[in-house]
Amino acid sequence: MTIREQCPPDVYFKMQAFVEAQSTLVLATVTLDGHVQSAPLFFVSDADFDFYWLSSQNSEHSRNVSAHPQVAASIYPAVWQWKQIRGLQIEGAAQVVADAALRDKILALYHTKFDLPALFDQQIAASGLYMLRPTWLRWLDNSVAFGHRVEVGQHHGAFSSNHNVTDAESIVSPGLG
Repeated sequence: MTIREQCPPDVYFKMQAFVEAQSTLVLATVTLDGHVQSAPLFFVSDADFDFYWLSSQNSEHSRNVSAHPQVAASIYPAVWQWKQIRGLQIEGAAQVVADAALRDKILALYHTKFDLPALFDQQIAASGLYMLRPTWLRWLDNSVAFGHRVEVGQHHGAFSSNHNVTDAESIVSPGLG
């Protein structure tokens, strides 16, 4: 079952609109020697919340994905008020997209979302296309309540209770709501 199929419809549409309005995700990978590394990347996504980015196959995060495909990512806008904090936390597996037809489809999305000059064409052609297929998403939206979140999928993080969550949960702290 995909993340989209597990997601409550009202939350799905909020998350989809949010993702479409963002340009950058922060990808967290594990280096070859076991350290954590993060990289901000332009991205596009599809209706199932698969996330795609272009990158040199020689970049550190690309080498990390090849060695350790389990990754995490975050997507969020820059804000200055706590009630404006919202975004996605993502866990899943990343890989190079080898299918030429899928690459063409995703590159069309990429060119629609980003106004890249023609001088980038050669670099794009030489770049690998990567995909993050989430196994878990957390939608956080403080405009609803402080710490309001909806989790979808199976969480495997260090602080995980290892259970599936599909219902909205909120944490309200006195004096912040």
